[in-house]
Amino acid sequence: MRFNNSNDFNLFYAPKYNEFFNLVLHTGNKLNSRKNRFDKADLFEAAFSQSTRGILKWVDEEGCDLQCSKTQTRFEMKSQQNCLFTPKTQALKAFTKEIKLTNTLQQGMDKKLNNTSDYLILVDSGNGSSAVGIISYQKVIEEFSIEKSDGFACKIPMEEVTILYTPRQFKPYSVTKETYADAKRKLQETYIKDFFRGSYGI
Repeated sequence: MRFNNSNDFNLFYAPKYNEFFNLVLHTGNKLNSRKNRFDKADLFEAAFSQSTRGILKWVDEEGCDLQCSKTQTRFEMKSQQNCLFTPKTQALKAFTKEIKLTNTLQQGMDKKLNNTSDYLILVDSGNGSSAVGIISYQKVIEEFSIEKSDGFACKIPMEEVTILYTPRQFKPYSVTKETYADAKRKLQETYIKDFFRGSYGI
């Protein structure tokens, strides 16, 4: 399936962007450490799937995070703070921030960025710059990929990105639920204690 403009994607999947970005905002910076960044990626990808009522299924494959259950269209998703808009003025940037596409242990001249998805979804997770954009993954590979010593990155002219959701559309609301980081810690403690029930007076 081809998405020629934001209406094509938004009408087909009807994502609940506002709920998604309230989760992103509630998560905040608590999962930014090297140890927790994979949890953060999983959380955002699964939440984006939920925002489409599962039409975009979270598959969590290498080079493909989401797959359409109706058309089998494949999507890679990358999130980064302030990668599309400026947080204070909510202005669209001229270029995305440099975004890491892959990590690789390949050495020498044979490193290759494979086309594993149909589209790249870009999520601006910054407080004040909540936004989503989309671009052909093949176009990213052919025109905007940058080879690094440890993989590939990209820096994309914003005129090439189709903006699906802008910061001015976001309406944050108060969330009293504990953060994912706190919930994860409690789950770990409960899981561990279950192995010691009846021992040491626990």
